[in-house]
Amino acid sequence: MGFGITTEEKTIEVIATDGIETRKLIWVKQDKDGSFYWGLCIRKRDFHSSYHASGKMRFSKYHEPTVWERISRFKGMRQLCSVALIRDLNKLRHSHKRFERKKLDGIVYVDFRTLKSDSVGISLHLIEKGHTEFLQSFTKIFPNPTISLFTFTNPWLAVVVYYK
Repeated sequence: MGFGITTEEKTIEVIATDGIETRKLIWVKQDKDGSFYWGLCIRKRDFHSSYHASGKMRFSKYHEPTVWERISRFKGMRQLCSVALIRDLNKLRHSHKRFERKKLDGIVYVDFRTLKSDSVGISLHLIEKGHTEFLQSFTKIFPNPTISLFTFTNPWLAVVVYYK
């Protein structure tokens, strides 16, 4: 059953390094039907969510699905998730040890050595295609944000990395 959008499958990852190790922290995928899937890279856990082309939004298996607008009718801006992680990769014991080299369409690279705080926040947002003015709100909401905008997804995907 079609919901009015077709796209190429795209994969984006948020990768972190401390100069010694490199680890995948978050993955995001947009499917051919427009559905978005994303998750936190913690072994033996099921922390992932989805926003389907039909409008159904599901957060892992921990709550009942809710219904948002169909992706083909998406307007404005919507936060998908926000996580905070300690900046010490050695203490993130459950995360994937190594970054696997594979074909990615986009990457956000976080160098923990450059952070001035003990933690880092990562927030994923969908942005209505063509509306860069929504990005301005991130500078008011998040301390010291670095914004990566991926315009090859539809709607666009913004990854905001921030720290105090």
